[in-house]
Amino acid sequence: MGSDKLHLNIRRFREQNGFSQSSMADELGIGRTTYVNFETGKTRLYCKTLEKLARYFGVTEEEILSGGNDEDLLKESARSAEEQRQAIIAEYEGRLAAMSEKLESARELVKVHERTIRTLTETNAFLISQLHKND
Repeated sequence: MGSDKLHLNIRRFREQNGFSQSSMADELGIGRTTYVNFETGKTRLYCKTLEKLARYFGVTEEEILSGGNDEDLLKESARSAEEQRQAIIAEYEGRLAAMSEKLESARELVKVHERTIRTLTETNAFLISQLHKND
């Protein structure tokens, strides 16, 4: 896992628990600036600090590293999949509507051409009948 995600996870856990950066720094026995640097990725997180963070948040170190428990990850994944599904449905509904409009336009054009053909056929029949009158 990238360190950016780790640092975002630390911030997310802090915010979810309603803690300030100052209170976190006090709990860990470090300066606020050092703690902020953990969240922003400017300072590497050492095992003892990770252990203290996990204890303070009431989660495992693995949860901090992975971003949450498996249930949260599954919910997030399901939510993301549903959003993608809805986006695909919306896209295909849009395509279907556009194709339906094109089909309707084509049907109208066919009707126009059928009328033209009928008119030309009738005109040809009339002209042929006029030619045969002279025979």
